[in-house]
Amino acid sequence: MNMIGCSVLVLASVAALGGTDGVKIYRTTGTREFREVVGALPSAHTGSGARVIDLDAAVPRHEFLGLGVSFPEASCHLIMRLKPEQRAALLGDIFGPAGLNLSIGRIHMGSSDYSRHFYTYDDTPGDVALRHFSINEDRPEVLTVIKAAQKVNPDLYFFASPWSPPGWMKDSESLCGGHLKPSMVPVYADYVVRFLGAYAKEGVGIGAVTIQNEPGTRQESNSPTCLYTSAEEVAAIRALAPKLAAAGLKTKIWVHDHNFDGTNRVATILADEAVRRAVGGIAWHPYEGEPEMVRAIAAAYPELPMYVTEMGPHIDRAKRPAVWWGRLMARSFNSGNGAFVGWCLALDEDGQPNVSLGFPCAGLIEIHSETGAVTPSSQYKAFRHVSPFVRRGARVLDAPIVSGPNALRNRLEGLDCVAFRNPDGSHVVFFARETPGDEFSRLQVQIKWNGRYLPVQVFGNALTTVVVPATEK
Repeated sequence: MNMIGCSVLVLASVAALGGTDGVKIYRTTGTREFREVVGALPSAHTGSGARVIDLDAAVPRHEFLGLGVSFPEASCHLIMRLKPEQRAALLGDIFGPAGLNLSIGRIHMGSSDYSRHFYTYDDTPGDVALRHFSINEDRPEVLTVIKAAQKVNPDLYFFASPWSPPGWMKDSESLCGGHLKPSMVPVYADYVVRFLGAYAKEGVGIGAVTIQNEPGTRQESNSPTCLYTSAEEVAAIRALAPKLAAAGLKTKIWVHDHNFDGTNRVATILADEAVRRAVGGIAWHPYEGEPEMVRAIAAAYPELPMYVTEMGPHIDRAKRPAVWWGRLMARSFNSGNGAFVGWCLALDEDGQPNVSLGFPCAGLIEIHSETGAVTPSSQYKAFRHVSPFVRRGARVLDAPIVSGPNALRNRLEGLDCVAFRNPDGSHVVFFARETPGDEFSRLQVQIKWNGRYLPVQVFGNALTTVVVPATEK
């Protein structure tokens, strides 16, 4: 399947179908791609014992920032190999309002495991004054693709994560493994500030930065990495925060940037009062642990927004189908996260190129190494059900079916859903239902809004999105 232009055509064609009393219903099943379907009309009555999502009574909770994807060097290289018209069509499809409408971009500070070569912005040993600092390695491909995406969506929110400081700043003297030397903590803080300023001069403002991608991951020679204990991350934040302020940068610091099962580490870091004041958010990865684990952190620090900042498709497409992604996204949003960011924007059919020993990662899209054909991943299909409809500033809702005992019962029965209220008063309800059978296994849920009940058929092994218009005043 060639994806370029696909979403634009789909979303344009479904608009002609008309809604159900203004409501739009979209569905993806195992046999049929994303499409608008005609549902029942709302009424003043509900069936006995029906599962009801009461939008009238729902309580607004945390704020939605968006869905997004990362811009590693590997992805940007593949995209730059496309013909200019193909590249424009692809980026329009991913970031454009008539396409997937992604609104967050993650930028890598230097090379990651999905780069084509090892580099940082200052690879001159002992250059504590950073006289040789330069982002020139990013200019030919990474910055070019980022700026092209910006033209499609000028409101893209960028955050940045490092995989490693320069090797000469570390006790390993290498990009792979080791810890940042204590003596280099202030120098590295200067390095981060220089990076943010250099990107700002290119017109790419970065709203947040994490201290380290996956600070507890030991990959040694596999990949650029750096280990941080909780005390080391505290020291790094304490060094960076005043330097950001002195430089006049409003970039926020997001703590952790690692798995859901790291709640004890996060609590330890945030126990430092100065760090808690300096931190502007908490970043999570879903590779280990469950989304519900982070609810305790959300309750303890309600002033700190939380975001899922990385997870991407598996090269074995059967391992993470669209329904799997839908359920993970719904649970993550319901547990307090305001964003969900994928991993690599694009990789080839073998999950290449990368400098690591070969992690089994796939891209949000696949660009075939020989034909250049573009194919969407299962994650792309799940994102399509949320990102085009939920606006930045929307609120994740606490509604009966998506919280408390009902949510647990539904999840055990294979159903997860999340409800949003957009700034204009419209609502989006997203369902992901996994069943042992197929889409012919159906469940009725009723959505109550403005005193009326809308019956919705939730198919098995399917994604369903219901868009409810704003109530007229």
